[in-house]
This record gives sequence, structure tokens and C-alpha cells, in this order.
Amino acid sequence: MYLKEWQRNIAMFLWIFLAFLHVSLISQWFTLSRRDRMFTDYIDHVMQVAANEQRPAREVRALLLIKAEDLSLPVHGDEIDISSYGQMLKAVVHYKTDITMPIVNQSVYRMRFDHDLTLKRLR
Repeated sequence: MYLKEWQRNIAMFLWIFLAFLHVSLISQWFTLSRRDRMFTDYIDHVMQVAANEQRPAREVRALLLIKAEDLSLPVHGDEIDISSYGQMLKAVVHYKTDITMPIVNQSVYRMRFDHDLTLKRLR
């Protein structure tokens, strides 16, 4: 009788632990997706302002890196390419981030984000 109760408690603990892992992984995925959506909106805004005001690529890159740091996104300077072709302004941003297993902090899934935006400068 005592053994069955013990097994039931162990099973309950394992189910709770698995639920905790599942919720943790899903919440990381949602958080990263939400932060990337905010970053995408910011890229769009900065590119529109930069295209209209003819801002230099170095300034645009710096603004994007600051925002990525504010959002805790692992974006580095070499992952942002800002270029202009005549009246066109183009921004390409690629970065990867990991979803990690709680407690052991081991990466279990890598998310890749790619952004490519081209705008025509106004005269």
C-alpha cells in the first residue's frame, strides 16, 4: 500500500516537472518572437526616417544595435548590412538565438531571424 502511494507521488512530481519544462520552453519562444516583432517594427521605422532624412548607414546600424541591446537580442554589428543604391536604402539583418533548457542551461533549439527591408528615398 505504501509503495503505490510513493509511486503515485513520484509520477505526479515527474508530470509537474515535465509541465514546468514545457511551459519554460514555450514562454522563451513567445518572448523571443515578441521581441523580434518589436525589433522588426523598429527597423521599419528607422529605415523610413533614414530614407527620408538621408541618414548615413553607420548611424542606422548604431540605432539598430542599440535597440537590439535594449530588447536583449543577440545582434552583432556584422549581422547588420545597411546599403544604398542610388535612391534605394536597404537593410538586411540576420541573427540567431537559442532556446535553452532550464536548470541545465543547455540549448535545445536555435531560432533564426532574417529581415530584409528596402525603401526608396524621397527627394
